[in-house]
Amino acid sequence: MTTRVTPYEVILEPLEAALFPMIREEAEARGTDTRRRDQFVLLGHAGIALKEMMADDAPADSFEEYAELLYHGYQFWAFGRRTYVFDPAIFDRLTAPAADLRGWILAGPPACYFQFPYLRLWSRVSPDAPFEPVDGCFVVVDDTEPAPDAGAHLRALLVLGLRPDRPGISLVSYRTDLDPTRAAALGERPRREGAEPFANAIPGGERQGYRTLATTSELEALLIRAMAHLDRSPRALEAQPTSNEEGWSRLPYVLVREG
Repeated sequence: MTTRVTPYEVILEPLEAALFPMIREEAEARGTDTRRRDQFVLLGHAGIALKEMMADDAPADSFEEYAELLYHGYQFWAFGRRTYVFDPAIFDRLTAPAADLRGWILAGPPACYFQFPYLRLWSRVSPDAPFEPVDGCFVVVDDTEPAPDAGAHLRALLVLGLRPDRPGISLVSYRTDLDPTRAAALGERPRREGAEPFANAIPGGERQGYRTLATTSELEALLIRAMAHLDRSPRALEAQPTSNEEGWSRLPYVLVREG
């Protein structure tokens, strides 16, 4: 079985041969905690990587977006390039209006990429922007930047509009601090004014089975539900080998089914 090429392979993989190891060596030499984004972006080799990533005509206000993508890409690489591909059946459960997560305590991979079924989930970068298909989401969970009484830091980067005929992608970043023992409540029923959570908002999308992310509450709930499923249903996880087929991902990945 094969899966789609990931944004890591399209944009970030060229950095892993030299620059990512250089970032790690520099961080070790300087005593920098690369899990802390504020420290990570100040590294000299992170700056070099950003210059390689950014187009010459990129607007000045795009720096933060590129920096967030680089941070997530480095964490993804540093923790083994963990990729989870969600089967359509479990995706339907993850995007149901409500979920029962009682008794679950947040336990997520330190860094990973969640890839969702093709053309099933849509979102947009701002309320006046067009909807774009969601490929997936980079996710980081750790304890380096928690607010008082929080305990865990959740950082996510949603990837929209990834396709072969387009040179770039759209990104939506999100971060929060939370109490792992209370995270389940955030995933049970997210908020959306005037509609059911994850309801389609694209004209005619109901016939295609589209779901949409319209609020940060929905994004947060989706990620929490996904992590809860990984933690609670280990038998639903099937390791898949790498593929050499053109146009498909070359990364090993874990297929996530119902279970």
